[in-house]
Amino acid sequence: MYQIPDGFKADWKMIMLQAAPPALTRAGLLFPIEGNRWLVSLAGGGHDYPPVDEEGFLAFARSLPSPIIYDAVKNAEPLSPVYSYRATENRLRHYDKLERMPEGLLLVGDSVCTFNPIYGQGMTTAAMAAELLDECLRDQRKRFADGSLGGLTKKFQKKLARITVGPWMLATSADFRYRETEGARPGLKLKLMHRYVDHIVALGTESAELRRRWLDVTQMLKPPAALFHPVMLLNVLRRALTQGAVPLLEFAADSTTVRQPQRG
Repeated sequence: MYQIPDGFKADWKMIMLQAAPPALTRAGLLFPIEGNRWLVSLAGGGHDYPPVDEEGFLAFARSLPSPIIYDAVKNAEPLSPVYSYRATENRLRHYDKLERMPEGLLLVGDSVCTFNPIYGQGMTTAAMAAELLDECLRDQRKRFADGSLGGLTKKFQKKLARITVGPWMLATSADFRYRETEGARPGLKLKLMHRYVDHIVALGTESAELRRRWLDVTQMLKPPAALFHPVMLLNVLRRALTQGAVPLLEFAADSTTVRQPQRG
């Protein structure tokens, strides 16, 4: 965290510099928080980790595709140490596929699905699971006046599995762009999906509307299927025709464990 310098002025409110693996593995975020402060996060994939000392942290920020974050914080006062987090493994446990589950046992949050935290999907997915649990408990109460929980476990885990499909696909497909990622290798469908998303990201630098549609999906305001809205499809096709056809495909996320290496 940094104290925003007195009198600091800029034509932006927050900054997001995306990685573009495998060639570009570094990324950075800067956004304002309460107390007139900035929260700054730097990320690196494929063992290319940001240093945890102040000098190295600033040098890493300066090495990003744009020096805009570095220029903002180079004269700002640090208010906290640099905290590092390298437990970036994605893990999905298929409790919904078990033939037998103990009645009265419900699994939610990280006990079911954990994500690489750089994508910010874990807390949202857990909140959606909490809403689903409330819905299932209300339905159970209506069906069983005696308060029985029979059948709740299996029904809840199956519905929860459907909720995790979208964020799991987004997180694992993004991590598969790094050559060093460990886990089942991506198939042709996922590679083609990467090409499709590349067009969307590129178009987002030219159109605020398309950028907003992309962010709605990555921030889980809309399901991944929204990427195939006619507006998105037509713009991707138009761009693709100038560079060679890009096949359009359905989503696929078959892996059960995908992780960024943690050694380094």
